[in-house]
Amino acid sequence: MRFPKLPLALAASLFCGTAALADAPANIVSLLSAAPDNSWVKLNTNSFLDAVPAESLRAGSALGADARPGSVIYAWSGFAWDSKRSQLMIYGGGHANYAGNEMYLWNAATQQWKLGSLPSQVKALPGVNGSPNYGAVDGALNAPSSAHTYDNSNYLAASDRFMTFGGAAFNSGGSYTLETGPGTARYTGPYTFDPSKADGTKVGGTTGSGVDPSTLGGNMWQNRDLVAQGVAGRQFVEGTSAAYVENGKDVVLFTARSGGTVFSDLYKLTINDINDPSLDSVQRVGAAFSGVGGAITASVVGSGAYDPMSKLYVSFTGGTGLMAWDLDSAGVLNPAFALNPTVVGSNFGTSNDYGIDWDPNNNQWLIWGGGGSVWSLKAPTAGTIAGSWSLTQIADDVSFAATAAPADRSTTGIRGKWDYVPELGVFIGLEDSDQGNVWAFRPAGFTAPVPEPSSWLLMGGGLAGLVSLKRRRRQDAR
Repeated sequence: MRFPKLPLALAASLFCGTAALADAPANIVSLLSAAPDNSWVKLNTNSFLDAVPAESLRAGSALGADARPGSVIYAWSGFAWDSKRSQLMIYGGGHANYAGNEMYLWNAATQQWKLGSLPSQVKALPGVNGSPNYGAVDGALNAPSSAHTYDNSNYLAASDRFMTFGGAAFNSGGSYTLETGPGTARYTGPYTFDPSKADGTKVGGTTGSGVDPSTLGGNMWQNRDLVAQGVAGRQFVEGTSAAYVENGKDVVLFTARSGGTVFSDLYKLTINDINDPSLDSVQRVGAAFSGVGGAITASVVGSGAYDPMSKLYVSFTGGTGLMAWDLDSAGVLNPAFALNPTVVGSNFGTSNDYGIDWDPNNNQWLIWGGGGSVWSLKAPTAGTIAGSWSLTQIADDVSFAATAAPADRSTTGIRGKWDYVPELGVFIGLEDSDQGNVWAFRPAGFTAPVPEPSSWLLMGGGLAGLVSLKRRRRQDAR
């Protein structure tokens, strides 16, 4: 049998555990309630460029680098959704695009973009394997370089932090680096950002590290230096990730690759204490290579998403299709398997430009590649990789010819610019690097959220019940 449709609060608990969610903003609820199922609603009332720092405060201009903050959205980067404040958080730039490491926020209650921090001034740093690099003047322990973040950014609901593994950093195109001595460096990261400290008048790092050295520092960033703790030599270019709460702790599943190959293993990071990175736990739970029959070589790029009920992590595979790891068999030799879904409706052209995220309220992965089209991916009835998957187009560009829908301006791909929002029960997509258009996609069966703070007390028991449902589902398949 399939899982039953879950109440919104219970579905949200899959992501947020016992963490408090924001009350659904009345203005957004009103807009969503008036929309039909499987349709789009544009939410922002100002533009992204309304929030950028003054040109004199932008990083990189002294290096002759691109000083256009629009690259934060444009250049392969993704956002995270802060479910405590009902806000979108994005930081990006990277590689040959933009050197600024500032944070941007879009808040659902105000429907406005604003600046969350000012950028650090940058300086030349030693790179790894001879690759030149640039980073914050106060060092990699205090703030990250700007980077393409791909699908590597998440919100940690239990810890109340934005986290990013970065990707192609400015200007080496490789992972974050930490200077270890004169002319030497090693890989570092990921970083967390504390949204409670966000302040558009302060630099994200330490006092004196801004483009204007008189700017106060907000000490908003923390380098968890995970790469030194168990993923040595791994990089996050073209990476994917997904965060959820398990036993009251933040867990992040992420793909990482070695050297110049695109073959990626799957890892599980558990945050045991947000204030003590040395207690972070890292396990490899999926293999890039395996001799197991039916397994594929895991070439992961684009985006990935996790269903914590069936324990399936689904991602795109280098523009050639979809694949999944089953974490019921987590381990260093656990292979990824190719998915060959039956396509219902128009042809689906696979691409690593798509974004994908899990919809716990409807037991489906929703996929968006820009424009008005959205696809629903569903696992077999048994909830396992084996069996018949389906891929159904549930919205298309033609349907929105006379109504609102995103423009197809995703020339560098959606990737991480597509997230499920637990407190609203909708998906949020981001497009247009200048306008920063924030779109809500309302799936079928949408129920207008009614804030009931007492309902969050039921979430701990809810997860236990879902585990029981999952066991029965797999037993029924035998």
